[in-house]
Amino acid sequence: MRVATATQMAAIDRRTIDGGTRGIDLMERAGNEMVYTLLDLFPGILPPATVSICCGKGNNAGDGLVVGRLLAEFGFTVNVLILAQRDDLSPEALTNLVRLPDSVRIIQPERGSWTETWLEISGESDILVDAVFGTGVKPPLRGEYIELFRNFGLAPAPVVSLDIPSGVDGEDGRVEPTAVRADVTITVGSPKLGLLLPPGRDYTGHMEVVDIGFPETICHQETDDINYLTDEDYAALLPERRSDAHKYDCGTILVLGGSRDFGGAPLLAGLGALRSGAGLVTLALPESHRTAALSVAPEAVVRGLPVGTGGGLAPLAVAVTRSLLAKQAALAVGPGMGSDPATDAFLIDWLAEPDIPMVIDADALNAYSRTGHDPVFKPGQVVITPHAGELTRLIGPDGPDPKADPIAAASAYARRCNAVVVAKGSPTIIAHPKGPVVINSSGTDALAHGGTGDVLTGLIGGLLSQGLSVFKAAILGCRLHGDAGELAAEEGSRRCVTATDVAAFLPQAFADLEACIDCEDAP
Repeated sequence: MRVATATQMAAIDRRTIDGGTRGIDLMERAGNEMVYTLLDLFPGILPPATVSICCGKGNNAGDGLVVGRLLAEFGFTVNVLILAQRDDLSPEALTNLVRLPDSVRIIQPERGSWTETWLEISGESDILVDAVFGTGVKPPLRGEYIELFRNFGLAPAPVVSLDIPSGVDGEDGRVEPTAVRADVTITVGSPKLGLLLPPGRDYTGHMEVVDIGFPETICHQETDDINYLTDEDYAALLPERRSDAHKYDCGTILVLGGSRDFGGAPLLAGLGALRSGAGLVTLALPESHRTAALSVAPEAVVRGLPVGTGGGLAPLAVAVTRSLLAKQAALAVGPGMGSDPATDAFLIDWLAEPDIPMVIDADALNAYSRTGHDPVFKPGQVVITPHAGELTRLIGPDGPDPKADPIAAASAYARRCNAVVVAKGSPTIIAHPKGPVVINSSGTDALAHGGTGDVLTGLIGGLLSQGLSVFKAAILGCRLHGDAGELAAEEGSRRCVTATDVAAFLPQAFADLEACIDCEDAP
């Protein structure tokens, strides 16, 4: 589904109303969908449980008032705290205030007592609903909103934000100085960009997107080609496997990497490839690390290669290259190759030759930066997986800053080098050279450990070997990699996850996505 900024969503809303749908009807639809989503997410909280809703004065407040009315009709005990006087409410919010049944308790405290009053109400509540600002805020916050939002979720009840946690900028995720920290955010129409970018995503909790009937044509006209995929979308990317398949049917991949001082990186990439579903993985790395590779990954074919005087892989003879690439469906190259100038020169020439899909990472990317080469790859053949520093060096001083605007940076470099760019970060951005962008939906700081990127390289390469396009392999690989990191963290602490842990949890990550297919196929 398309991602929208707050400004773009406002334009979609306005054009839908101009097209004949009344704003009050859109608000009613939104409230309905929010209520049913809330009930699905918290099935154990039943009437006459107490739901307390904190409303501002705009249309987000109107959504909250619809939610309050409908919950009251279902038999819930509903408190509504309104941070505005009646005359200050938007027309739609005022209409829905009047519609509240007598059973709803309405509280309009003085500005100086907002936080105290909310804390009194929330302590007696089973669910807390944030309907203060939605996308209608531009940080920095002022006055008592800061104190209220800092204390919003002190009670043990779960916090549900409507559309976007109040205080988060829907354009870019900016939070200044604080925002409501939600357990769940129910957003309307499209995921808001501010929910997906830090620090806003840290306040979002679990995100649910509800459809209220915005015309698809308008949504596409008003948004950029930036996308957020559902679990079902990712599951649909999984490579098919025949029941009578053998290893050569399931993909063959060569992982090339390592140097005298860095033997672990290609091994980790090999583990990622082995866990990808590929039928046969060949590891080509320095001869001095061959024994370790056989011990760590006995399932792989291991080829020991000579090291040059600078510590990197020595240039390969033509016969060796042909032997390594024979019967390979994909190539993953770069992890741990070091900074030997002789290896750099060899790599740049060598990577122009193979006519198979490949993923290029780490020191293979740095070889381009170090030598000043500006690559242009064959169409549909290459995925590159730089972190922010590597992408900065590739782009150079005149391009977009990957740290300030990773979407612009990844898109610009994808066009420039004619490759799919996986800009690793929080979140990871996958950019196609012809324009589409996907914001990865998984991963936490559990992945902020050395070697996890090498696992991703092998995983994407393994998916390439199974016939996925470079864009689909990158999208699916990033999702599975992030899921595996999250699963590994659930076993203990995000602080302690290692790259080998991430590889070890890839089977469960695959199984979880496969379950989405099973659910769709169920009668």
